[in-house]
Amino acid sequence: MMLFNQIIYGPVRSRRFGFSLGMNVLPQNSKICTFNCIYCECGWNPKNSLNQLFVDKAVFLETLKEALQQIHNNSIPLDVLTYAGNGEPTLHPDFFEIAKNVYELRNEFASGKQIVLLTNGTTIQEQNIQHSLSYIDIPVFKLDSANEETIRLINQPVQNFSVAEYIHKLKNINRSFVIQTMLLRGQVNDCFVDNTTDKELDKLIETYQFLSPEYVMLYSLDRKPPLTTLQKIENDEMMMIANRIKKAGISVRWV
Repeated sequence: MMLFNQIIYGPVRSRRFGFSLGMNVLPQNSKICTFNCIYCECGWNPKNSLNQLFVDKAVFLETLKEALQQIHNNSIPLDVLTYAGNGEPTLHPDFFEIAKNVYELRNEFASGKQIVLLTNGTTIQEQNIQHSLSYIDIPVFKLDSANEETIRLINQPVQNFSVAEYIHKLKNINRSFVIQTMLLRGQVNDCFVDNTTDKELDKLIETYQFLSPEYVMLYSLDRKPPLTTLQKIENDEMMMIANRIKKAGISVRWV
């Protein structure tokens, strides 16, 4: 398990976005998420996670301001500011206000750098979260499968969740976005999960075509997952899957 014990961390070299300044609005000692993904680098959801305190908005913004000033004054390489951290960032009750203020700080101290949101999308139906997207340059939504049963094996939603409803909510947000898909296979309790089969990929490609994302980002395991039976998809197979998606007319990147 790897929890982010800082509010602001980096810039770190990201496989996906270059030099990324990580922004953790979630508790520094606990994961809080509406998914309990079998591959999450932060580990499993603790039973009492909802009792943890979120980062105070004022403390977060002051810490970010200081970090951006230091980066600017010392010409430290920076490409993006990324909402990530210990779970689902949009669960923070002040996320809209945070997003607005981060946007303003970026414009003041890091003009030209992009703001990235890594999200599982389970809060997208909330109006304030939709409004917050206007302060995000690259919203990245998770979609590891378009099949309900597979989603439940891989992502293990902790509340009512329908992948069909989620897909239609994404279709209706009326702005560009990126889809991120984790590819893996392995044993999950008494079931074997594999989202690289023809059935899975056909359904994913059909969904990508329906959603028309700016691009699809494919990746596989990079750190030790909490479920040790999982297998990484190696580069040769990743390339074949990426080419299959490209042939369907979808822009794709893989890391």
